[in-house]
Amino acid sequence: MDTSAVHALALGLPEVEEYEHGGLPAFRVRGARFATMLDPETLTVNLMLGEAGIREAAAAWPEHCSEQWYAGRLSSAHVDFSDIEPGLLRELVTDAWRNRAPAALRRLLD
Repeated sequence: MDTSAVHALALGLPEVEEYEHGGLPAFRVRGARFATMLDPETLTVNLMLGEAGIREAAAAWPEHCSEQWYAGRLSSAHVDFSDIEPGLLRELVTDAWRNRAPAALRRLLD
């Protein structure tokens, strides 16, 4: 997978907008950030999966996901997508979107 594929996955979800967060491309749904791209040379993204989702992803796929802490709290899953299976990345990005999207909007994907 490459950076453009992650962009396409995120922007393909309902009501997603891309913006700049700390000088990096980021994605939000109705004002709530669910993903931030990191250095394009490292092929990584931080996904806001919620605490339980972050821990589950890091435990299930340690070769791709790790816990990312910010200001003393578990903030996101740091995902290396350089050699991840496309279906898994799609699932993780969608889960991050679901974690931040309002319930009425989440129903669009159910």
